[in-house]
Amino acid sequence: MATIQVIRGPDKGKKFKLREGENVIGRQADGIGLSDGTISRVHSRISFQNRRWVLEDLGSANGTYLNNERISKPQPLKRGDRIRVGASVLSMETDSRSRGVLPALDVDEHGRLVDAAIVATVPSSEDSIIIPTPEAGVRAIENLRVIYQLIAETGSLLNADVILQHTLDRVAGFLKADRGYVMMVNEAGRLALKASNLPQKSADRRAPISRTIINEVVRNQVGVLSTNAMSDKRFASGKSVHDLGIRSAICVPIKGREKILGIIHIDCNVSDQTYSTEQLRLLTAIGYQTGLAIENVALHEQALQRERLAAVGETAAFLSHHIKNILQALGAGIDLVEQGLKRQDLPRARGAWPIVQRNLERINELVLNLLTFSKSRQPLLDKINLNQVLNECVQLVAPRADERSIALLSDLGELPEISADSIGLHQAFLNLINNAMEAVRDETGVVTVNSRFDPQTNSAVVCVVDNGSGISPQSIDRIFNPFFSDKGQKGTGLGLAVAKKIFQEHHGSISVVSTVGQGATFTVILPVEPTPAKKDDTQQTGSLDTRLAGTAEDTRVPLS
Repeated sequence: MATIQVIRGPDKGKKFKLREGENVIGRQADGIGLSDGTISRVHSRISFQNRRWVLEDLGSANGTYLNNERISKPQPLKRGDRIRVGASVLSMETDSRSRGVLPALDVDEHGRLVDAAIVATVPSSEDSIIIPTPEAGVRAIENLRVIYQLIAETGSLLNADVILQHTLDRVAGFLKADRGYVMMVNEAGRLALKASNLPQKSADRRAPISRTIINEVVRNQVGVLSTNAMSDKRFASGKSVHDLGIRSAICVPIKGREKILGIIHIDCNVSDQTYSTEQLRLLTAIGYQTGLAIENVALHEQALQRERLAAVGETAAFLSHHIKNILQALGAGIDLVEQGLKRQDLPRARGAWPIVQRNLERINELVLNLLTFSKSRQPLLDKINLNQVLNECVQLVAPRADERSIALLSDLGELPEISADSIGLHQAFLNLINNAMEAVRDETGVVTVNSRFDPQTNSAVVCVVDNGSGISPQSIDRIFNPFFSDKGQKGTGLGLAVAKKIFQEHHGSISVVSTVGQGATFTVILPVEPTPAKKDDTQQTGSLDTRLAGTAEDTRVPLS
């Protein structure tokens, strides 16, 4: 037995049993008579031929559509097909024992898909393209535009989760889906929910996805158009399709170059619309492109990981060489101290002790800079006197300046208290002053530290000036890069990089002006009140329960 259910239009909810002969659809038809004023008196016909039902248009003015495709010749019908005549949409239902029809289970008591029948499939591959028919040319061009736009948008994204959510949002928008889900294969070979567009106020946060659909999509690597508006016995009670939550659904694979990565599933209430094979082809092509985008992200992450490992190797080699030099100098100083103590030559031991002390300071400075540079942190802000911090830095390096006969000058203007981390700024300015000390010559070198207040920007401005050899044009754009140094064995290449990082953490800046042979001026600008950090706009406020209806979450994916 076969029946026709009206699921949209003036006669919504009516059901007609089909006779073995001809069943005419129209305003004045005695078979399937409809009150829809937009259809012809004798619009189309359903007849039983060669053990199957066939739909035929009878020269109607507005045409007859099967699954959103206008028919020009008789077309076979199967369970779940959508017939559109005028403003009315009809659903074809047959006995589940009929040949060629997939069995389907009822929707559950909440109207969710528990199992579904498959209406159409499309293979997922590089050949999944949108081929326009003469009547669907405009729609096909629009579909191609959608795909190109998605490729352009996701091509610049380097986060797989962001790509999946963005793609789902766009798909749900232009296909007018009520609900959408993206599930990806996890390390255990199972599908896990990764993105959804469930309404925020939805009481049911589960993902009702049919196991029949998932198995068909994953096993055969095809996109599936399906519906659960099949042989639902409760139609006999008179409930409308809208009340039962009958849905039209599309599920397509997210396919990489060699294997299935996941699925995209969307559905909508058939009282609003039913999906077509054209939309199935579109989403299948999007699923394939999404898979390529996800694999490209993985390749990018692998390349970054290789670069990180290479950088770690270079850093380890550089630091090992630098630490070895420090330890050699430290060992030489310790030997001299031991010799002096053994011979009870205290003047000799005292003379060697500064060598030990200086190299211990170098190791301490290196370790401190490494920790600061490698650790991401927020400064502990407090009201501080910046001039006091600068004075402490000058006093720390003064003994070394005296030892080398370098003129170390300070010209500190009046500054208001600023909100800053005194420990962090102390390390940053000490690095700057040490950098200037290393750039000047003994006996003729001059290093000046000055400060002033800029009322226009409400900032403190600090300059560290030296009369050293200056910075070459080839090096000036690289001096703030970590581990870059043009001082030979004197520098680690971390001092300026760490200083810049600390100033940026205070929402400040550092710049340099230099002339070869005349020295360099480093200028630091620190706001009196740092600008509050902006909250991450992409941060999600809430969690999604990833439980799936039935046992879909436990569906093991055959990986090949």
